[in-house]
Amino acid sequence: MRDIGLVTSNPTKVKILELLKKRKKADSKTIAKFTRIPEIMLRGVIEELRREGFIVEEDGSFSLTSSGLEVLMKMRL
Repeated sequence: MRDIGLVTSNPTKVKILELLKKRKKADSKTIAKFTRIPEIMLRGVIEELRREGFIVEEDGSFSLTSSGLEVLMKMRL
């Protein structure tokens, strides 16, 4: 349950995870475009999500981890 609180306490985190669920992978510019949040404001949130284990970065693109997907599924219950 702690994991859900880490995400739901920040609507930007929810938007990012939902976008990555739909698109599978996205770089920070794409995330900024589709969430309508300036890229500079996203950097810290993206880093938090990465540190918390909800997303991973590979070659400049971000994608959900199994933990990130699990949290989204729990939020939908």
